[in-house]
Amino acid sequence: MPQFASSLADQGWATCVSSDTTEDTILRELEQIGDTLGTRTVGRGGSLVEVIQPRKIIEAHPRSLSVRFGLDALPFHTELSHRQYPCRYLLLGCIDPGIPNAPTMLVDWRRLRFSQKELDFLESAPVLVRAGQRSFYSTILSSDRMFFRFDPGCLEAVTERGRAALTLVEQRLEDSVPEVHYWSKGDILIIDNWTIMHGRASVNQGSGRRLGRILIDA
Repeated sequence: MPQFASSLADQGWATCVSSDTTEDTILRELEQIGDTLGTRTVGRGGSLVEVIQPRKIIEAHPRSLSVRFGLDALPFHTELSHRQYPCRYLLLGCIDPGIPNAPTMLVDWRRLRFSQKELDFLESAPVLVRAGQRSFYSTILSSDRMFFRFDPGCLEAVTERGRAALTLVEQRLEDSVPEVHYWSKGDILIIDNWTIMHGRASVNQGSGRRLGRILIDA
């Protein structure tokens, strides 16, 4: 972990390459890295270790981003924004990059040029977090400013202030210059989910893109 710690602290993400490109090895090494970072938590599919692939709208989980965007580009978002505390780390391992290669994009919310006044606004403007019977009100920026909650799939504005807050973030994301990670088989990407939002480029049906995924609580 020492080689990851510096990159995670400096830029919010880190990469390495699995010792072998078989699916079992990639998933096992994701688990090993994840266990050094914290406690694994389940994703929407209910598993501690998942293999994800692009889904058409009719095939997607009913509360996932894919149910809205399908094979089109997935917008920037914070993983597990629908929970009271989003997971701290997101680990992805490339089992198959697919053809053509659909990269993952990364944006650090701290580099979106928010003024102090705008940060105060994002910390106070209420938004509704849609999570079925567990829906709750929150803000985009946590009160301790430790994490940034943003996901077009589950955040909803119910006041003018909330609409303004979501619009502000959307505008800054449109103007941002993201880091772009093009996948190769065996690549492992470690993301600090509290500081880095991620998205995905559009993908062709049947591209074969498959990533292992593990979510880690702080």
